[in-house]
Amino acid sequence: MDLTRRAILGGVCCAGVGFASGLALPDIVSTRSAPLPPGSDAPALAVQRFLSHLNCTQAVLESLAGQTGLSPEMITQITTPFAAGMWNGLTCGAVTGAMMAIGMRHGRTQDGDSKATDGTKVIMREFVKAMTGQFGDLNCSALLGTNMATDEGIKEAAAKGLFKSKCPLLVEAATREAVRLMA
Repeated sequence: MDLTRRAILGGVCCAGVGFASGLALPDIVSTRSAPLPPGSDAPALAVQRFLSHLNCTQAVLESLAGQTGLSPEMITQITTPFAAGMWNGLTCGAVTGAMMAIGMRHGRTQDGDSKATDGTKVIMREFVKAMTGQFGDLNCSALLGTNMATDEGIKEAAAKGLFKSKCPLLVEAATREAVRLMA
């Protein structure tokens, strides 16, 4: 079986839905994944978590943890492969983190649920349109202007300060858009 980006993302999202619906072992879902209190600012939390130590995917999905039911530990584990555009400069990790959260909120929970599939498709297209409209592209390498598929490209992005200037903007925007679409 060929592992494509779509298959991996689909598997992660499906696994997340299973975890969130209680199909996982009890210790996977943590009490720390309670919804943010009213008035909390998930986009600001995502930026703070990103700047403190998480990759972009982890920061976005963790800031929306109350919406997903996953523990911060499980989120960190699941999202590790999605940094730097899946370590290949592909889709921005902030975007994939938001997509995972949207899928877990609106995605289908059983085979044949075409209503949830169709609804999620509409929401995802709206999300992509909003993010592309704001940033012009959704690929990490294009957004940062360096080859994020290489260690040299990652070092170049760090040396240019992009992880402190450009990436927080993407993390904030993706989280803000996900919050809007998950309401």
